[in-house]
Amino acid sequence: MKTKYKILIALTLLVVFGLGVAAGVLGERYVVHKKYRRPTVERQHAPTLDAWSKELQLTPDQQAKIREIFKKNEERMKAYWSEGTNKLQQIRKTLKEEIDALLTPEQKKKMEEIIRQHEERRKNESDRKSTNRNDPRDRREQPKRSPDRER
Repeated sequence: MKTKYKILIALTLLVVFGLGVAAGVLGERYVVHKKYRRPTVERQHAPTLDAWSKELQLTPDQQAKIREIFKKNEERMKAYWSEGTNKLQQIRKTLKEEIDALLTPEQKKKMEEIIRQHEERRKNESDRKSTNRNDPRDRREQPKRSPDRER
């Protein structure tokens, strides 16, 4: 009889311990980290050509012309983003040169290290976000940045 109670007590303790671990993990994940999450915002997406076709009752000829307009404007947008990126890189380069002029060589080394760490952190966050995405719409091709770009 005594061994039966001992086994029952041991199993009860094991179950209680297991439930405590599970509650701790879930509590930490859903309660503690919840306050650090950014609220998600529902993004309104532009209607697709298919939706426009149905709603506006577009003819096949109109659909083809609209597709061409989209393609032409996509090229314009790529050129715009490329130009904006180049201007931003130039501004960053000028900013860094102006700050470098004020710093001692030791301070410049420290600043370079801070910038390197910041870029590494941003790259890691970006990699983590891209691997955790479930929405295929968020996997759009991002503009390529050269790794040796000037800051």
